[in-house]
Amino acid sequence: MTWTPVTEEERAYYSVPKPAPALISELLHRPEPAGDPTWGRAPLPRAPDEARIRATHGHRDGKVWLDEHTKDEWVAYQVWEPTKGSQDRECDLVFCHGINDYGGKFAVHADHFLDAGYRVVVPDLPGHGRSTGIHVYTPRMEALADAVYAVIKDVALQDSRLVQEQEGSYTQTRKVFVAGQSLGGFTATLTCLKYGAPVDTSLPSASHASFRPTISGGIFLCPMLAISPESRPAYAVELAARALASIAGPLPFASANKGKNSEDPSVEEQFDQDPQTYSGKLRIATGLAVLQAITEINDKLSHLRVPFLLCHGTGDRVTSYHGSERLLREAESTDKELKLYPDYQHILLRKGKDAADDMRRQTVLNDMLEWLDRH
Repeated sequence: MTWTPVTEEERAYYSVPKPAPALISELLHRPEPAGDPTWGRAPLPRAPDEARIRATHGHRDGKVWLDEHTKDEWVAYQVWEPTKGSQDRECDLVFCHGINDYGGKFAVHADHFLDAGYRVVVPDLPGHGRSTGIHVYTPRMEALADAVYAVIKDVALQDSRLVQEQEGSYTQTRKVFVAGQSLGGFTATLTCLKYGAPVDTSLPSASHASFRPTISGGIFLCPMLAISPESRPAYAVELAARALASIAGPLPFASANKGKNSEDPSVEEQFDQDPQTYSGKLRIATGLAVLQAITEINDKLSHLRVPFLLCHGTGDRVTSYHGSERLLREAESTDKELKLYPDYQHILLRKGKDAADDMRRQTVLNDMLEWLDRH
């Protein structure tokens, strides 16, 4: 063991058990505990850094229905306001977390942007955090982009309602940039692909349904556009998964990127102890959906037109930086940039143990902020 909680708050938080696995209920798609479609995740406490941000900054918790008619599935999100005294840039950074994680984890990095006047929006992707669904069961990856855009729209509508000039008229009041890492980087890319077409927001929308906020650009950290050979499951495992998919989609099956995320083993030890994360094996349907989604998105890369920044480590053993290079080549956007970090591994935003060890994270954060400031 190379990582242990240090503060009293950390010890209290990391002693909270994860919701107990309920394999039979998962296979039957019956929430456990009964009546909780988040499968026990919503009542969990906030992580210490998450609680700190909420205590020191204006914040709002949101929930957007994925189906307005049934209202049985939702995506939870948080909005963190810029630091008091900073110049509000009237710009939102929507950050998408990686697989097995949750939106509030970005709190440890959020000050970098809040202090600079940016508002930060962190959704819990479907099947993660306080959103509904079996933990990390995602049989359709496009649903992630749809959920993120639903959050963007919900936040923009809330803003618009505060400044409406006439009843039933909605206008976008803030710029929006979508960022993410790993699976979140894929999600941010797909969101920009699907919803990033230019929209004239100077004209008010007459209805809630027709309101469509525009996306000004994206920042994609180690995006899941190509899998590194070290993390691709063996062909026999993939064949077995395909044979079982129709009857056992939620079944935990493959180790995927376990042990390959960072050169620092304490990163995964802390991750595994976090009650809000998922530390089980990759579920069959999720793994197959990942492989299919990578193939599909690579056929559409040329359609990406919004400005974007790519950040990738050349030592990444989970997602290959060659996928980022391909996106840079093929995207139609005329404002695109790729930063490769020699020998950096998958988790680009690994918080260091001291100032010197933290320089890699600070470099990436500074590159992100500098790019945002230019756009």
